[in-house]
Amino acid sequence: MKKVFFGMLLIALGFGTMSLTTSSDYVAKTSMHNQKEVEVAKVVVGPTFTIPWKSCCESPLTPIYTDLAKRGYPSSTNFTINSTTSTTVTYTIW
Repeated sequence: MKKVFFGMLLIALGFGTMSLTTSSDYVAKTSMHNQKEVEVAKVVVGPTFTIPWKSCCESPLTPIYTDLAKRGYPSSTNFTINSTTSTTVTYTIW
């Protein structure tokens, strides 16, 4: 019984299905609470890519970093994961 429980816990933590962070809305409200001035930055959104992903065996970050390297982007490239399915990951570079 313990092995089954720890196995399920390991899988849940390994794939990031358990959130251990605070809501981003709460963080934004807290950090902007005492602001008298707001600085606006212009963000240019780059291309969007959809790539294959082995959801049973790896994090979605692994194929994204591999794809970025194949496309010649540096490892410090910023991206946002738009969606995931059981076989693909869609992300946007910004």
